[in-house]
Amino acid sequence: MLKVIDAYDLKEEYRIFFMVKGHLEATPQTVMSCADSYFKRLWADGANGAPLSDYSEQFERAWEEKYGHFKNSAT
Repeated sequence: MLKVIDAYDLKEEYRIFFMVKGHLEATPQTVMSCADSYFKRLWADGANGAPLSDYSEQFERAWEEKYGHFKNSAT
């Protein structure tokens, strides 16, 4: 079954993917299929002291370099 997702949600799923894998070189289908298990992995890593905020900042820099400025359509 296909999952319908907006651009903001896709960016957040790419964030989860990046925080685990360290890159953005994946198709949206791959990113979406990994999102649930990677979220669980990050939840456990964060509980064990992993610097998740650092990973998130690195993601924002990588996203900006690859895709440019992303405006949240909800605001």
